[in-house]
Amino acid sequence: MKKQVLVLLLFAVSFVAKSQNKDWALGAKIGEPSGISIRNYLRNDRNALELNLGIYGGIWGVKGSYKGGNFDGSGIAVSGLYLWHNQMGSSRFKNYYGFGGQITSRKYYVDDTFNGQAYKKEIPATGLGGVGSAGLEYFSPDSPLSVFLEVGAYVELVPSVFYFHPQGGIGARLNF
Repeated sequence: MKKQVLVLLLFAVSFVAKSQNKDWALGAKIGEPSGISIRNYLRNDRNALELNLGIYGGIWGVKGSYKGGNFDGSGIAVSGLYLWHNQMGSSRFKNYYGFGGQITSRKYYVDDTFNGQAYKKEIPATGLGGVGSAGLEYFSPDSPLSVFLEVGAYVELVPSVFYFHPQGGIGARLNF
């Protein structure tokens, strides 16, 4: 019985998603940052707003130099982007690019001494900076799913001016 309800629900979602304009997309990405995103396609069919929440520094930059110390682990990132997207050849492919802001929260470590003993001092860092992204997305003709590949960069402005961190990954979205 549970399987039948699940199949019926998936069929209904698929039918609804295919029978109307896609205004929203909910997705997941593996990469940098890894996490979830929600996208709102604007009425002009060329722009979108995207909000992302994920793990930052989990793939590129688990360890690295930062403000006289070193990262050793990952943190959290929240970003918001304004996107432009263009249809490519067939209606199944679109490319997109956009810019926005990102807030990160992560710890870094500096060498310190206490009573003559050397140790690593843990310092929390909340960063604020700009983010850019560009990608290619394939929309399935038979379902509301799309898959994407994207690349980008984060440039921190506060507290470490011009700290650069590459971003990108692969993922999927449910368009509804």
